[in-house]
Amino acid sequence: MEGGLWTPMQGLVYARQMPEPGHRSGALAASAPHLTEPLRGQVLAQALEATRTIGDEGDRWRALAALAPHLPEPLRGQVLAQALEAARAIEDEGSRSWVVAALAAHLPEPLLAQALEAAGAIGDEGSRSGALAALARHLPEPLRGQVLAQALEAARAIGREAERSRALGALAPHLPEPLLGQVLAQALQAARVIRDEGERSRALVALAPHLGTRSASFLYPVWGETLPILASRTRQELLADLRALVPVILRLGGPQAVAEIFWAIQDVGRWWP
Repeated sequence: MEGGLWTPMQGLVYARQMPEPGHRSGALAASAPHLTEPLRGQVLAQALEATRTIGDEGDRWRALAALAPHLPEPLRGQVLAQALEAARAIEDEGSRSWVVAALAAHLPEPLLAQALEAAGAIGDEGSRSGALAALARHLPEPLRGQVLAQALEAARAIGREAERSRALGALAPHLPEPLLGQVLAQALQAARVIRDEGERSRALVALAPHLGTRSASFLYPVWGETLPILASRTRQELLADLRALVPVILRLGGPQAVAEIFWAIQDVGRWWP
């Protein structure tokens, strides 16, 4: 090793020695682009062999989905077809959704149709919404709009507020106006009533950058509905929620508004638990 840097061959030796097949497959796939033929093909074959020995079904097909883009045709198409077929048989719906979503960017058109069928058959609304949204980004119009509508319908049906807010927030940037604004408002509506402080804060943090890009005319009524709900909690919880929503406050009133809100809360702190 010269100058503290590994050569491609040194990296390959290290990758081949990894005992865990998932790690070994990933390291071999990462080494392959730096090698010349025929060694590159041999290393990719070794990565594929390692991937197929991963014990956990979901992990195995996620790894295959990650490896497939590095493989030459026709092997790439064969592996993608195998991964999609196996994904449809994965019992855990979260893992099934993850694999379908991971495959989405690499599937040729015939397999995209099969993937849509697999995603639509997922019973859990959150998992179904995520898989459909991932596939929609790689579809032409008008099919893209139809699949996004299905993903949105599934996201809106999620019962748990934290998960519903997360799903709606993830979908929103891919939707056209005025639907984008409506879905962001619905995501915030779900987030602000989450009872668990940590989950609520994470949901608000995820939404704040998207909300911060909206116009003041959109944000004022949304903020007017949100602040009284947040203020019904303890001072500590409100401060945490407001920190998460700083991009929104900045959009509404600039840095001065942020400072004034936090000063006002501190002023009344002695009467507020």
